Amino acid sequence: MAHFALQKLKIRAGVLLGLCSANEPMGYQERVFTYGSILVRVEQEKNQASKIKSKGGR
Repeated sequence: MAHFALQKLKIRAGVLLGLCSANEPMGYQERVFTYGSILVRVEQEKNQASKIKSKGGR
């Protein structure tokens, strides 16, 4: 959820934490965090969609 908020605000995690400036390229750890949080968000959205679909069929 945190990364989704950062995506909406267009703020990178490293910039928010003060680890780097907005003009610097992403480091390895920041890329891993970004990728992992996107995967978690996609999985949560799939679960929500399946719950909605299963409730709609009743």
